[in-house]
Amino acid sequence: MNIVIIEDEQDLGVLMRNFLVRRLNIKLPDKTIKIATSISEGMHFIKEMKPDWIFLDNNLPDGKGINEITYIKSMTGEKTVKVVMMSAMTNLKEEAFRNGADYFLDKPISFVEVSRIIGSPA
Repeated sequence: MNIVIIEDEQDLGVLMRNFLVRRLNIKLPDKTIKIATSISEGMHFIKEMKPDWIFLDNNLPDGKGINEITYIKSMTGEKTVKVVMMSAMTNLKEEAFRNGADYFLDKPISFVEVSRIIGSPA
């Protein structure tokens, strides 16, 4: 399972990464989970890794994550990537879903909610 976390708050990105490693029992986290701090870096990782899951913050230094969901979905082609939009601005929830997000996580992030979204590892 490949995961890209696009989050400019580095501490939160690392916390999410560590949580997902433990929760999903990931053996090679350096190869399967990448943390990007900008949209451009995130797009690079998405093209490189072809992830199964993308956790996407909205307010990033080089733009709004919500505006990238449609593009992310189109660039992943046939692959069923799951996009999880993350924002403290709950008024963005409907727009995120209209743009193709599969899930919306309110900030501050609840790791109970992250567990519910990703479900049990196969």
